[in-house]
Amino acid sequence: MHSIEELVRKAKELKNKGFTTGEIADELNISRETALWLLTHGVEAERAPKDIYIDWRNIGSNPNVLKNVAAALAELIKEITTEKPEVIAGIAISGIPLASLIAVELNAKLAVIRPKKHGWEPGKEGKSFLLSNFAGVEGKKVVIVDDIATTGSTIKDAIELLRNANAKPIAAVVMIDKKGLEEIDGVPCRALISVSIVD
Repeated sequence: MHSIEELVRKAKELKNKGFTTGEIADELNISRETALWLLTHGVEAERAPKDIYIDWRNIGSNPNVLKNVAAALAELIKEITTEKPEVIAGIAISGIPLASLIAVELNAKLAVIRPKKHGWEPGKEGKSFLLSNFAGVEGKKVVIVDDIATTGSTIKDAIELLRNANAKPIAAVVMIDKKGLEEIDGVPCRALISVSIVD
């Protein structure tokens, strides 16, 4: 997608398919506020919130490229923590393929977190939870993996969820960071690529 018009069209198409505003934000790799703006105002209204649209289909659609990105993230994990992760927790949906490959690379178990943003609508907050068909985290050292950090709130929620489950989050990694995160709630965070708006 190369224009605001295309983003508006795609956001509305996803809404018509039953996606929540939070899921639309996740699918388009934008903030929830930007997703809401696309759905309610679009191109004919006030300026959009400051955000950066990221299209990483060239990575996600090619398993070999995805494997190499996961290997690079695994190296980043080794640089930011001396503790050996026992569980790699992928944030649904786009963090799961990366987390799966990182878990193989680091000989760890795989957990999956459904973030509360997936249930988000204006005036309605969702709830994060761990999916039961994957590894348990209680008493384990866990690394959080996601594709893109827009504000850091999804990682913050994941850290809280893991701590409430008696796990020890030791690091968080993302492919692309829009916020410039170094740490969240005492947990080191790193990205392969950091982007910034200059204005």
